[in-house]
Amino acid sequence: MSAIENFFNSYIHIGLQELEDVALMDRSEKKYVIPIAWCGDISKKLSTDYNILEIKKKRHFRYDNLYFDTPDNICLQDHIRGRKIRFKVRIRSYSNSNISFLEVKSRNVYGRSQKMRIQRTSEKWDSPLTSKEQEFLEKCVSFAAELKPVLYSSYSRYTIANIEKGERITFDTNLEYKTLTGETYKPLDGLAVVELKQAETDRRSPLISIFRNRNDRRSPLGRTIRISKYILGRLHTNKHLSAKAYHESLKELTRAKQVSISIT
Repeated sequence: MSAIENFFNSYIHIGLQELEDVALMDRSEKKYVIPIAWCGDISKKLSTDYNILEIKKKRHFRYDNLYFDTPDNICLQDHIRGRKIRFKVRIRSYSNSNISFLEVKSRNVYGRSQKMRIQRTSEKWDSPLTSKEQEFLEKCVSFAAELKPVLYSSYSRYTIANIEKGERITFDTNLEYKTLTGETYKPLDGLAVVELKQAETDRRSPLISIFRNRNDRRSPLGRTIRISKYILGRLHTNKHLSAKAYHESLKELTRAKQVSISIT
């Protein structure tokens, strides 16, 4: 059992059906990077107000993803240029339950994230798209016909939720990217990506208070970051991509690894 598994043992668990009450397909999001060692203290402070997702007596789940983009990288470039309306397209597999979805995640002009998805019925989670799935994409994005697979990713996730507040917090570790030719990259070893997902933005969230009150909080640890896992993966696996808008974020993540080593 890894150290992070011990951190979430004391939580009262909920099932998938209860978690659906905070599915948050339309939500506000904040993303943080922290040392895995912080998860112990954070989980202890949140345990009385949050429940943890448990399925078949398991509390951490592997997520596999296959991202899609066009030959000229519309999804990537719209993120890099800071377009107010932008999209991510992926297949997501919940490996522990053998369920997968084709998903389109969008960000609107108000900064809110919306997710549309359909469940896959193919035998392999990353098999080619069916005609029905292609039709679904065509209803979601104008460039559906140009989309091709570009990147694999995987990570382990713990999900805690406060049903009453309409809030979910996810802790992602062991983030790994794999190119279509099989090369692997692990840019955030020793770090956890924490995402705060809310029905309505609430800066009084206990998680935000915990980060602010940490004596060992040094930038960028415990502060919001503005780079998605997709962008991080594309920039780490393809050095030919230019992304000046994210240079500072990439420097911050490198600094996060260095700071994390010094305080753990």
